[in-house]
Amino acid sequence: MQGTAGEGSHWSSKAAFIMAAVGSAVGLGNLWRFPYVAGENGGGAFVLLYVICVAVIGLPVLVAELFIGRRGGMSAVGSVVKLAKAEGRSTFWAAQSWIGMIGAFIILTFYSVIAGWVLAYVIMIGGDLINSIAQSGIGGLAATAFEGQTSDEVAAKLGNLLNDPTRMITYHAIFVILTVGIVMRGIKGGIEAAVMFLMPAFFVLLIILLGFAMIEGDAGRGIDFLLGVRFDDLWVGVKNGSVISAALGQAFFSIGLGSALMATYGAYMREEQDLPRSSRLVAIADTGVGIIAGLAIFPIVFAMGLDAGSGPTLMFQTLPLAFQGIPFGGLFGLMFFILGFFAAITSSIALLETSTKWVDEQTKSDHRFLSAGGIGLVVFIIGVFNALSQVPAVGPNGEDQSTFWNTWQPLGETTLFKGMVLLDFLSAATDLILPIAGFITAVFAGWIVSTATAREAIGFKSEVWFQRWRFLIRYICPVSILLVIVYSTILAPMLGS
Repeated sequence: MQGTAGEGSHWSSKAAFIMAAVGSAVGLGNLWRFPYVAGENGGGAFVLLYVICVAVIGLPVLVAELFIGRRGGMSAVGSVVKLAKAEGRSTFWAAQSWIGMIGAFIILTFYSVIAGWVLAYVIMIGGDLINSIAQSGIGGLAATAFEGQTSDEVAAKLGNLLNDPTRMITYHAIFVILTVGIVMRGIKGGIEAAVMFLMPAFFVLLIILLGFAMIEGDAGRGIDFLLGVRFDDLWVGVKNGSVISAALGQAFFSIGLGSALMATYGAYMREEQDLPRSSRLVAIADTGVGIIAGLAIFPIVFAMGLDAGSGPTLMFQTLPLAFQGIPFGGLFGLMFFILGFFAAITSSIALLETSTKWVDEQTKSDHRFLSAGGIGLVVFIIGVFNALSQVPAVGPNGEDQSTFWNTWQPLGETTLFKGMVLLDFLSAATDLILPIAGFITAVFAGWIVSTATAREAIGFKSEVWFQRWRFLIRYICPVSILLVIVYSTILAPMLGS
């Protein structure tokens, strides 16, 4: 059935799969999270550690997830069950996909809220630019972002948004509706059609923004900060386990590993598609987008004398201030947030597809209106609570805005989640959930799936490369992931890192 996503559906072409897989990996993790995590962890040294994590750990796990999905041809859970039975092993190994699928669902509940913030900035900057053009004609395109407003007014826009829960929830709802609408239409009519338009547009916008940053920003300092590796800094980063932990966590979050996402998309791959090559393209594209995004952001930030290590507010406070201070800042600021919105939607449809495919499989139905719509409704409801948790307890005029949702701290008595309200707690929890699922995936692919099955399912053209992958997935990946999990959950809280 054209446009459905039931068992037996496939991507219409290799290009469609690559676009979908890259789109699922390239998201706010690249545009929002990667730049600020790099900024917080020293720039170049962190980037080098991140690239190493992607090459040595991320890529082998990506190959494992894709071959599990393609071999099983079902949902992430169904594929693992099918492979485990074929190997005469316990179906308990499906725990990896259950954990990942739950993780993907949780991510979507807060990801859609943050994507709603991106949409809010598209509308704010777009409206301001339209006003400039209305007043000055075509010359209005040269206006800065939020022209005529003070820096304090621009910096306060995020706070104004957070203090307006109705507006936050409205944008969150719009984003969820768009995501559900695309997934409802199935693989070919929905997801594939969306990514074949959005991803080329995304890359064109990204390259334009990079060129703008190199011309208008402090290109030398931005390049040096992001790519200039100082070995003293690198050694400090190696000794400081928190930097390695951040690098691996970013690799998992950015590529979408451990979330059952790639196993789900792998189920729609055709047997003749070169899986190792496709995996490399996805990993390279995802890493490249993160680095290019950094190169498009930091030169502008440095040119305006702003803080590259400003954390999660980099995208929503620091960058708008930067775009306010440069010619054509309104136009390029609008392009940047449209870029972010495109990235968010291509990832969100993949996150929703993981659980939608499983529900379709259980109900033996292709009525994706019910499955995607039902899951989307639950995502929206939990997302409302996430949005409410971000409303400041003290209002802009000092008034008390305390509610249950913005004061409740799930597991706030623990060191690991101390002081975290709901959205922050769920975000931190998924930073733990994804590596755990990735660890189980590595063990399953390396030790439970037989060598003969893995060799045939992956299709490496060289036995040498297969043996390298086998070594990494059996030894390096699980040990490295386990060490990072132990560090981030036990040692770092004890050391106060």
